[in-house]
Order: sequence, then structure tokens, then C-alpha cells
Amino acid sequence: MIVTESYGETKLYILVGGRGTRLSSTIDTPKCLVDIKGKPFIDHLLDTIKGFDITLVCSDLNYGDFEPYKEKGVDVISEGMPSGTAGFMMKVDTPDSFWVMNGDTYYPGDINLDADRSTIFVNKEKTRGDEGYIIGENEKVQKYVEKNPETAGETHLVNLGIYKIYTTDLIFPVKVPLSMEYDILPNILDLHYKEVKSDRHDIGTPERLEKFRKWFV
Repeated sequence: MIVTESYGETKLYILVGGRGTRLSSTIDTPKCLVDIKGKPFIDHLLDTIKGFDITLVCSDLNYGDFEPYKEKGVDVISEGMPSGTAGFMMKVDTPDSFWVMNGDTYYPGDINLDADRSTIFVNKEKTRGDEGYIIGENEKVQKYVEKNPETAGETHLVNLGIYKIYTTDLIFPVKVPLSMEYDILPNILDLHYKEVKSDRHDIGTPERLEKFRKWFV
């Protein structure tokens, strides 16, 4: 279960605007809507989240697919044309603090996302070489490393794809699209990390989608 016990801002933006290019040969829906045991993947993810004010961040390419979630009490917005994993933050009137989460990853563990400063949530694990990880000490990030195939098999504090952001820490490069991993996180001067214990199952490739389908019961 992914929870917050905060009595302040609880806005959580879940990114579902990706095109799912690597899955295009195997599915004909947005990847977050792929069927898993009779329900869309995003429904299973939403079932694990408690205490947040959730907004699904779509693009003009798939807004219509997610608009029905408004009837379930979930806010749905479009960022316009796809502008990267962080571009929506330049287009949306965000609160002073908020969370961002990738919508194509399932977390089976118990995760408390409470944090009082800009934070990246990480898990100590062996890397595959295609994910980001941080180098840090005493919960302070010293360096963010994104997708280094040479580190495959090494143990690092791997990025779970969940972030707590304070708007006062944001520095936006003058460019679009914007990447959370390449353009935002490295420019947050006071970035902290919180280590949590949870596996993660992303469905970004046909192989990982099939593995998740076999694992999920």
C-alpha cells in the first residue's frame, strides 16, 4: 500500500501520457490501460494508493482514453502534446508541494511517502542498467545517475519513479520536452532521498509486461 499521513497538501500526479512505443507491437491501448486479470493496469495501481488527491496526467494523444476516470472521482488533465516526464509541471498550476509517480510501475510493498523536502524514493537493489540511481549519504543526494548500462548487476539506491517536489526547488531549463531524470532532478540543489523496501514491476517492455502478468495473481 502506498500511503501518506500528511494533513497538508496531498496532490499526487500520476504520469500516464506516455506513448508506450516499446509495447506498440503487442498492445493496442495506452500501456497503463493494458488488461491485467480483467482490469486495466492503472486500476490495480490506484487500488494500492491511499490518502492522496490523485490526478492522472495525460496528453492530447490519450486524454479520451482516461477521461472516464473522472466518473470514478479521479481528476484527469491533459498536458497538450507530450512534453516529457516533467513538462506538465510548466503547464499546470501545481500546489507548493506535490508528489509525482510513474503510471506504468506497480509497487507491491508498503511505502509511506511522507517527506518534508524534495525527495526521490529509492530501493537498494541490483541494477539492470536501464534505470536511474542515486549516490548519497545521510538522506542527501550527492549525484543522480541515469541509465548507465555499465553498472548492470551492481547494487545501488535505485530510483523507484516516485518523487516529492517542492516548487521552490524547481529550476526549469528553457526547453521542451522536459525530463524529470535528466533536466529536473540534477538541478534540485537540496534533493534528498528516502529508502523504502519494495519491489517494483514496470510494464514498459513486452518482456516485463509478460513477466508482470505471470507474477500478478
